[in-house]
Amino acid sequence: MHTNAGVPAFLAKLWRLVEDPETNNFICWSMDGRSFIIQNQAQFARELLPLNYKHNNMASFIHQLYMYGFHKITSIDNGGLKFDRDDMEFSHPCFKRNCPYLLENIKRKIANTKSIDEKATVKPEAVSKVLNDVKAMRGRQDSLDSRFSVMKQEDEALCREIASLRQKHAKQQQISNKVVSNQKS
Repeated sequence: MHTNAGVPAFLAKLWRLVEDPETNNFICWSMDGRSFIIQNQAQFARELLPLNYKHNNMASFIHQLYMYGFHKITSIDNGGLKFDRDDMEFSHPCFKRNCPYLLENIKRKIANTKSIDEKATVKPEAVSKVLNDVKAMRGRQDSLDSRFSVMKQEDEALCREIASLRQKHAKQQQISNKVVSNQKS
């Protein structure tokens, strides 16, 4: 394959891996050629990644795919989960079998460098609404805090009362036991 000089090395290597019949046990085109499948992730990371990407970190590889706009395809089997297979499928509209010329259209996503001021033009009425909502929530929180405090005091009073009743019950039990034992003698 002759890729355009403008194609990033990551994509050129990925294309070579997917195209190479020798690597089909690890990475290959899907049946329709609109996506590729990574089979046996651990073995792929251990055996192919270091030869092509100077690392064996599967998470880094997947992160790179996402940075270039690839999407993971989930199977409809088992509600979107594949329990019995250790494979992953990725697609990109410009990464298709027999279409290497499309690779130059795949661009790495760049961080949005707009300043916060440019992004955040918030209307005063929106700020006012948020502040009012916060005040209302604060009022409800204060109400809940005071109710909780009252409940805590009531709980402590009930615990003291129960302890007192237990002591009285124990004393009555002792008196009852003495009366019963005195009657037997």
